[in-house]
Amino acid sequence: MSLTDELKRIRSGIKVAESVFPEIDIKKQREDAQREQEAYRIKRQEDQWREKGVTERYINVTWDNCLCDTPDKQEAKEKAKQAWVKNLFFSGNNGTGKTQIAMCLTKDGATYRRISDIFREIRADFENEKEILDFYGERKLLIIDEIGRQKFSEFETNILFEIIDRRWNNVLPTTLITNLSTQEFAEIFGTAILDRLRPVVVNFTWESMREAA
Repeated sequence: MSLTDELKRIRSGIKVAESVFPEIDIKKQREDAQREQEAYRIKRQEDQWREKGVTERYINVTWDNCLCDTPDKQEAKEKAKQAWVKNLFFSGNNGTGKTQIAMCLTKDGATYRRISDIFREIRADFENEKEILDFYGERKLLIIDEIGRQKFSEFETNILFEIIDRRWNNVLPTTLITNLSTQEFAEIFGTAILDRLRPVVVNFTWESMREAA
């Protein structure tokens, strides 16, 4: 039997099977289509999260699977959910879960940025500085992370103030994440930012969780 004849035989058998068991073929097609739709939905959702600032490390973090093992952590998590209506100040050592909570808020619709990313973005596009500041001044909820003890220039300090001032005027909530106390923060940035925010302090006082992760 030639190769052409064999292909014809196989195709003929497939057609016969489809005619005898059409419901099986239709069911499989529907299941395949549903799997493709679900995969597309998940990819689209994750892409939207990434645009808001969610990183790969935290792509699977949820409210249900983070900071669950002690009452103190649960309390911090519940306070953090006020971020949509109150200015918050996450304060604590590195590795205590502050960014995990920020990622949960970002998945709910907040915009997350490290402070260094904001400074870098403006330096790379000075001509559009106003547009960038307006963008951050208009987000429904802005989370600014990694505000540490690094030395900030007068330019950088002014940029942070400009963003906070825009958000204060727009009556929009802001969450700051830092390993500083409010007093230490004021010593570095001055009192004007905290005076506008008057934030609720959420303390992350436990040991780093990174070794156990």
